[in-house]
Amino acid sequence: MSLLTARGLTMHYPGVRALGGVDFDLQAGEIHALCGENGAGKSTLIKILCGVIPAGAYGGSVSLFDSHGEQPCRFQNPGDALLAGIRAIHQELALCPDLTVADNIFLGEEPMRLGLSWGMPDTRRIRTEARAALDTLGLEDIDVDAPVGGLPVGLRQMVEIARALKAPPDGRLAANVLILDEPTSALSAREAERLIETLQRLRADGMGILYISHRLDEVFRLADRITVLRNGESTGTFLRTSDGTPFDGTEIVARMTGGKVRSQHAAAQRALPSSITDSAPLLSVRDWTLPDPANPARNVVENVGFDLHAGEILGFAGLMGAGRTELVESLCGLYPTRGRGTVSIEGRAYVPHGAGHAQRHGIALVCEDRRGRGLFADKSVRINMTLSALRDYCSLGWLTRDSRERAVANTETRRLRVKTPDIDFIAGNLSGGNQQKALFARALLTHPKILILDEPTRGIDVGAKEELYTLIEGLAAEGLGVLLISSETEELLRLAHRLIVLRTGRAVAERPAANITLEETLALAAGGTPT
Repeated sequence: MSLLTARGLTMHYPGVRALGGVDFDLQAGEIHALCGENGAGKSTLIKILCGVIPAGAYGGSVSLFDSHGEQPCRFQNPGDALLAGIRAIHQELALCPDLTVADNIFLGEEPMRLGLSWGMPDTRRIRTEARAALDTLGLEDIDVDAPVGGLPVGLRQMVEIARALKAPPDGRLAANVLILDEPTSALSAREAERLIETLQRLRADGMGILYISHRLDEVFRLADRITVLRNGESTGTFLRTSDGTPFDGTEIVARMTGGKVRSQHAAAQRALPSSITDSAPLLSVRDWTLPDPANPARNVVENVGFDLHAGEILGFAGLMGAGRTELVESLCGLYPTRGRGTVSIEGRAYVPHGAGHAQRHGIALVCEDRRGRGLFADKSVRINMTLSALRDYCSLGWLTRDSRERAVANTETRRLRVKTPDIDFIAGNLSGGNQQKALFARALLTHPKILILDEPTRGIDVGAKEELYTLIEGLAAEGLGVLLISSETEELLRLAHRLIVLRTGRAVAERPAANITLEETLALAAGGTPT
């Protein structure tokens, strides 16, 4: 039975055609995946379906189906879509960091005391039902009274999912259409597996699920149908056959990219030249310990030590909560508590003391929370690229030399292949991959010696990933030292020369990437025994 259809959807932004006549439909009890490179039109399509882009701003039609037949939809805002039973989880999280987990789960839909439609929120019911929503996802360890802003990105993502799946308050329709845009991009393997099990249960209960992910193995496992978008147009819909024949991954990737992507699954299988390993380290960390800001008696990183050489890519593997992000942020002076231990850069003592101090010592960070902590979404591509190095484009110490700044931004746009109409285009309107390239440019324009990349390809399509892989390898070849954090172990094995596995804040293994397998890495990260 059809739940939703879209016919002839078209959408234009200034200088960009986001959609060019796309047809799409969703059935009850199916997971329909939407695949395509960044900029293919996926996010624009789901913004139309959930009312973020109002009727009248786009061409074409959207309809929902109920017991009375087809009902044309002209959503003017996301509230209209919610009332119609459509819930969406966007790639960039929409949470209020200062509110509690429970308050975020019921934000805008708070049940009131005595069953009234006005008055004081029923805080006891909010806490009880928020707890139930989290328990459904197996998140018994999340405190409903904790501020969301204090949670890691992965757990914040799970809170957003719990909000979409919770039982609706009185007067609202239960969701029968669920839209998920990159829902596992910030989740550990265990959390992703838990979410997948939940989605399979919802599908069995008759819900229609529109699923967007750049993790194609995940898509092939879950989807009943796959529709591919490229340059705002549909290039085909693929159906899983009744006998369980798997999707043709080669054909789907070719439809997404035009056949331009080579295999991403080859491991690094290379060693650093002895001339690099025998040289003095670029960065040395010894006995680095980081107290938990919420509980100083507990350490989130404990006695970690390593060396990073110029020209080396050093990877950090581990599950969510292993302390990887906390470790690298503390080396930039960005963590709330100050680390204990010693750090040196090129043999000289270094005490982390804020982002500007780290930049002056040759450290640049591309953080994991692109939208929340990296991008100035309402500013231009140019400003996002040049902001950290703005004094390089000033005269008399404060007067910006516009021509020089624009020339540098144009050069970086071409070098990194940022897909934008021009450098004055608002960065928040770019696709996720192009936003990430702008942040890479910002980091590189500070001329770092040490580049820290925390989940650099989260939410990035296969084509943009390959471009970033080539860029990262090229930067190391030019002599940069790269610290790489990724939840995709295959990515670490592809790029890193050496791998350190963290578990509960401790380094439990250090190996050349060529001497460790995917299975061994996952077993060490999870506390199991490598086979």
